[in-house]
Amino acid sequence: MKLFRITALAALLLQTAVCCWAADEPAADDAVEQQIAKLIAQLGDSQFAVRQRAQQELVKLGYDAFDALAEAENSDDPEIAMQAAYLVRLVRAQWTRDGDPRQIQQIFKDYETQSDERRLLRIKQLAELPNDQGLEWLCKLVRFEKSPVLSKQAALAIIAQGVPADAAAWTRRAATIGKNLQHGRRPAGKWLLAYVQAQSDPAGALEKWSALVAAERKTLDEHPQETSNQIVMELLRRKIDLLDRLGRTDETLDVMHQMVESERGDSASLTELIEWLVMRKAWSAIDELATRFAASFDLDPVLMYTLCQARLAQGNRELAAQTADKALKLSGDNPQEHAAVVDRLVERGLVEWADRELRQIIALGPAGSATDVRARRFLGDSLHDRSRDLEAAEVLKSLMDAADKDAGVMQRIRATRQQGEVTPNLLRSSMYFYFSCDAAKQNDPLKQREFLDKALEQDRTNVDVLIALYRVTDKDADKRAQIVKLIKDVIDVCRAQIETTPEEPTFYNQIAWLIANTEGDVDEAIRFSHKSVELARTEGESPKRVGGLLDTLAHCYFAKKDYASAVKYQAEAATLDPHTAAIGRQLKTFREALAQQSSGAK
Repeated sequence: MKLFRITALAALLLQTAVCCWAADEPAADDAVEQQIAKLIAQLGDSQFAVRQRAQQELVKLGYDAFDALAEAENSDDPEIAMQAAYLVRLVRAQWTRDGDPRQIQQIFKDYETQSDERRLLRIKQLAELPNDQGLEWLCKLVRFEKSPVLSKQAALAIIAQGVPADAAAWTRRAATIGKNLQHGRRPAGKWLLAYVQAQSDPAGALEKWSALVAAERKTLDEHPQETSNQIVMELLRRKIDLLDRLGRTDETLDVMHQMVESERGDSASLTELIEWLVMRKAWSAIDELATRFAASFDLDPVLMYTLCQARLAQGNRELAAQTADKALKLSGDNPQEHAAVVDRLVERGLVEWADRELRQIIALGPAGSATDVRARRFLGDSLHDRSRDLEAAEVLKSLMDAADKDAGVMQRIRATRQQGEVTPNLLRSSMYFYFSCDAAKQNDPLKQREFLDKALEQDRTNVDVLIALYRVTDKDADKRAQIVKLIKDVIDVCRAQIETTPEEPTFYNQIAWLIANTEGDVDEAIRFSHKSVELARTEGESPKRVGGLLDTLAHCYFAKKDYASAVKYQAEAATLDPHTAAIGRQLKTFREALAQQSSGAK
């Protein structure tokens, strides 16, 4: 057996690969493909000089040779397979070049060393970049990512963006897809070419799409490691979209039946499918799904709540109530299990059902325990977000009343401090803050100010309270000066924390939020806010977390009266975190301000 030995030639090959990346990719016509096939065959030649020359030529061809090299990794000739695998790694080593945008380079930093889960987060970050800024690199991932599943996820991330309303933007997108994928051989690349064709020739694209879906369903059956039922589901949904465009809605029920048949029964995909079927008002398909996977629903509260939501949308309140009761009982008397259900419900935006689970945790008690305190704080914040401030305040008040009457409850609350939780003073401060918000809605400024003063008395670092007091003390110079000093103290603490942990986005965000909502150097606030977003994205933090940081950035630009930028970043925040009501409300406010500003400019 001939053995491939990596020599000093590797350095020369890598340098050549990088140069090839920077150049425009040559057209991979038939002659080039024949040349590539010949060179790959020569990788197994008995003469070292022939093998060496073939390696050099293949690296010069760069990404044009990638697909053929990837296929050659499965060659029956072990030498060809080994050398092809090495050359594939070599070509793939450079996803970006020096002239690429900094944000792109940040996303691809250490990409090749990341787990598949982390790589998927990077793919989502590329897709979230506005104005197709990540499109070229998503196409590269579609064609060259070593994982077939991630290649397909990258393609679906592009397709999920829909079609831009602006014709010029669509033309640019289609051109980028064509340039990067017209010579690719992977299934995901073919999906994107069909996606482009669908805009001008939906009937022709439907025929191709049907074949592509059938092929992917076969892959799921025969090579499940190369795809997933979620991927197949997404392709089937796109087929239904095409049928709708062509007015062939009578055929969609059969496709939905295929979706039910393709379902494997895991919680995430079942939940997504039910939510999509609800949007389609496909009640018979939901009934079929609930019957077929009854055992899965009986084991998973979130699935059960999702079905409950579907029954409500269907108008069957009695069945919805029965389903909700079953869902609540699935976690029994275990507060931790109920808490885990809450996290999953909130992630999916099912906040009303999350309320139900949180109130069950509170009912299980004991009052003042760590789980009880966490549940009350979470529920209070959620109710406040939905402008249900009196309810939020009462959730905390019932606990504080119990603590005042029972030393055991107070002791348990204080014990949570040792577990990184909160103090009684912080809980009272939040309670008074919620009462103040309710008083403001009742147009009672005296009560509002009274509750805010009580909240500050309990916790002089409560950011929400400081901002609210800053706003209501515009005619009280002495009080305003006191609040400004307290805000500066909090900012100074945050600056000290940044010195200690410069890679933590929280403290940059805290400073930016305080300045944006009170006073200070707005330009610095914008810089700090951008920094917090950059750090969070680099670390692959959740979309909800990034959305919250973008909300701060939008507030900074609003404070600067750059309403266009405020709308831009708030819209992105709303996309990443669609379930936080306050973000949606602020987006409306920012848009109204931009409209007035534009009208005044005219």
